[in-house]
Amino acid sequence: MEVWPLALGLLFVVLVVVTTILFTDRLFVNITGKYVLITGCDSGFGNLLARRLGEKRGCHVIAACLTEAGRTALDSVTSSNVTTIFMDIRNSDSIQRARDRVKSIIPRGEGLWGLVNNAGIISALGLPHWHTRQEVTNVMEVNLLGTIDVTNTFFPLVREARGRVVNVSSGVALFPTAGSYYAVSKAGVEAYSDFIRASMQLSGVSVHIIEPGSFKSSFVNPQTTKDLLKKLWYRLPLEERQDFGGEKAYKALELTMSQALEMASSDLHLVTDAMEHALSARFPWRRYLPGLEAKLFYKVFSLLPAFFTDFVFALGLNFLLKRNMKTSNSVT
Repeated sequence: MEVWPLALGLLFVVLVVVTTILFTDRLFVNITGKYVLITGCDSGFGNLLARRLGEKRGCHVIAACLTEAGRTALDSVTSSNVTTIFMDIRNSDSIQRARDRVKSIIPRGEGLWGLVNNAGIISALGLPHWHTRQEVTNVMEVNLLGTIDVTNTFFPLVREARGRVVNVSSGVALFPTAGSYYAVSKAGVEAYSDFIRASMQLSGVSVHIIEPGSFKSSFVNPQTTKDLLKKLWYRLPLEERQDFGGEKAYKALELTMSQALEMASSDLHLVTDAMEHALSARFPWRRYLPGLEAKLFYKVFSLLPAFFTDFVFALGLNFLLKRNMKTSNSVT
């Protein structure tokens, strides 16, 4: 008999907590007229976010692009609320010039409400020893060092507005086993974001991380990925290729990667929804996990013991490769 009051009490507490979370999650600040800088706007999530904030939220968006073609294309489909600039986040001088340009756009005393570090590359695939030092450096230079350089350079403007820094990481940062050097670079973004969060809070600036799963965006192009895998494979010594399983193994690896990309979500708005919430919510989250893959796979695996996840991942990859080797043989 005494169990029921306790159970009802716990149920009441759970309902109060859930209701409070749902209520506060839907409280927003007015970001109309706020200035937001987004990197990596040539295509993909950055491009979509720039258009959404400029057209639907009335923000003054400063969209940083790497190419003139990217700037021209974005200019042709956006309103006057979106201003495109050039920025190569691999180059500190380019970042400094972009900072000067942004300062000339923003009214004195206004500052940047939002800095979205979205630019990134995924040019590292396959086994760790397949890559040269320069290839690893390229990934780190864009995904990690570029994020750090841009944040440090624009921090005074964000501090002026007591604004928000939104860093785009990846679900694979939670489980790097599945993500090659791309995952290593994004794990660095996670650590950097956690590192700066506490110190920036002293200045009234908040830091938020977006950890997407796999999405069918221009960021992950199937043909580009296939070409990269081919380049990495055929520059390996013949003996190593044969030890790995030869052409059958390569075809199986290619098919496995194609299947993984095919399973990616096409709901790109899930990522831009998370970015927008981080910029506009009264109580934004520290971390966002857009997509079921990020929530159910990467997050869960990150909480399990390493010996277990290593075993399961190796077992699963081995199964897929063997199955796809049989599939490749039957096709040929």
